[in-house]
Amino acid sequence: MLVRSTAFCLAALLTIQFVACSRKPAERRYDLSGKIIGVDPSAHQLTIQHEDIPDLMKGMTMPFRVKDDWVLKAAHAGDNVTATLVIAGDHSYLENVVITQGANPAPNEAGVRLPQIGDLVPDFTFINQDGQKVLLAHFRGKAVLLTFIYTRCPLPDYCIRMSNNFGTIVRELKKRPALYEKTEQLSISFDPDYDQPKVLHAYGENYAGEVDPHFTHWQFVTATPSEIKKAADFFGLSYTPNATQLVHSLRTVVVGPDGRIAHLFNGNEWKPADAVEAIGDSLR
Repeated sequence: MLVRSTAFCLAALLTIQFVACSRKPAERRYDLSGKIIGVDPSAHQLTIQHEDIPDLMKGMTMPFRVKDDWVLKAAHAGDNVTATLVIAGDHSYLENVVITQGANPAPNEAGVRLPQIGDLVPDFTFINQDGQKVLLAHFRGKAVLLTFIYTRCPLPDYCIRMSNNFGTIVRELKKRPALYEKTEQLSISFDPDYDQPKVLHAYGENYAGEVDPHFTHWQFVTATPSEIKKAADFFGLSYTPNATQLVHSLRTVVVGPDGRIAHLFNGNEWKPADAVEAIGDSLR
């Protein structure tokens, strides 16, 4: 009887584990509408200037992944679009896409500056999560890994992924003390009106609390709107700050110890190991 009971318990436990492991992440769906700004078939993305999405985010301009090839063939800058935004686990995408030809062309982003390897980075002035001034010149002699985020971003494959990646990078660098000591990380918020130091501190504790509780290696910073605009423009981040729209693309950069751009990561497909390797290369 004991053997049979034990066998039954083991079978039940294995069944529970199988169901738990095979369960798909819960999906959330939101209605999205706006204007197409750009089309990137290679990345399967539409950049959309969208209206407020109730219970999720304010209106802004950012890239969204689409699965259907026909959407990328039919879409043009300036077209109007409606779709369902699906958030599932650590990724998101658009489905049920409807495109209508727009009467007005999309804003022209051709003038956005594209940074180049070797460009000397200006000495931008930021304010960190503790309200202290941070100048990039303070980090000369070290590699600086920086990215752009904003704390209210709800999409798992955009700002949230960048912050999770940065946390993983801290852990990996700690395994290489010599490299860790020569590296700084900055998460730069381009939402300065909302992301004040107290907000950045709370956000930073959520992501860096276990790996860098005193923010000695990884800081969360913002700046005046004009200074953030200068930094975003320099690093090629399409960004137009105002009360209702945030232009939100993704840009992650390694600045070498000489203060020049050593490596650029566009989008969200890079891995923490790629950044660690780029940091190491910049310090050789």
